Amino acid sequence: MPRGRSLLRLLLLIAASVVLAVLLVGNPVAAALGNAAVALRFGLTLLPGREPLIAHYSRFDWAGPPEGGYTRALTLAWALLLGGFALAHGALAATGRNDVPLAIVEPLVCALFFLGEHGLRNRRFPQHGRATPLRTLRAIGLAHGLVRHAG
Repeated sequence: MPRGRSLLRLLLLIAASVVLAVLLVGNPVAAALGNAAVALRFGLTLLPGREPLIAHYSRFDWAGPPEGGYTRALTLAWALLLGGFALAHGALAATGRNDVPLAIVEPLVCALFFLGEHGLRNRRFPQHGRATPLRTLRAIGLAHGLVRHAG
């Protein structure tokens, strides 16, 4: 579990992301570019010889990465989901339409996808212990140096 300053840094990062998303509501070009950048971040790790982003994060979890192609498939799913949102925001920008409804739905869809991912992982890999969003966020924080190892 993250403690003290590490947890505070992780929570501040999450809060900053939420604030940025709220500030960008109604700016479909920024939303399209932001989603495209994150989708590209996921997608580029799927190139031959690269480690899928979810596999990289999983290495920082105490249970390690799940077996098989799970992390590759999950990385691809996130890349496609965010790429789809990038295209949708871009289409709205190109037609001059308002993207507020999409900007409201997007974080809900992503949150549900994130939570669903944990339910699936718990069913498919019970030997890895209970996967929780906090455990995943801790692994991501460790991967980025935002959370320190206990010791």
